[in-house]
Amino acid sequence: MNAEQDAGGFAKLMQAFSVLGVTRYDYLVAEGLYRYYDADSHVDLAMNGVPKPVAKVGNQEAIIAAVRGAQAGDFERFAELAGEAGVPVWTSDLVAKEVTYYDGDHNALHVEPIPRL
Repeated sequence: MNAEQDAGGFAKLMQAFSVLGVTRYDYLVAEGLYRYYDADSHVDLAMNGVPKPVAKVGNQEAIIAAVRGAQAGDFERFAELAGEAGVPVWTSDLVAKEVTYYDGDHNALHVEPIPRL
């Protein structure tokens, strides 16, 4: 995670996680924390995470715009935009090959495929 400078390296990072046995991970925006899962357990790591405030109401258009702009931005800015869009957590599921951005009620606001995984 520390080596990823922007979302352009995301697919390569997901491939590396898959080799390590990671089945999914959650990013907790307000905590600035990653939660990595394998078949049997999970571990929480801060890595490059920076806690960001999260809006009370989810905004689908805002998270879609943030995802679209992530290719040119840095991770910290993306996490900030996700928080502004009311996304307290997103899940990168390496088995389903998709990233899901959730609102505070854990409703999916947006789902993106993970390319080249």
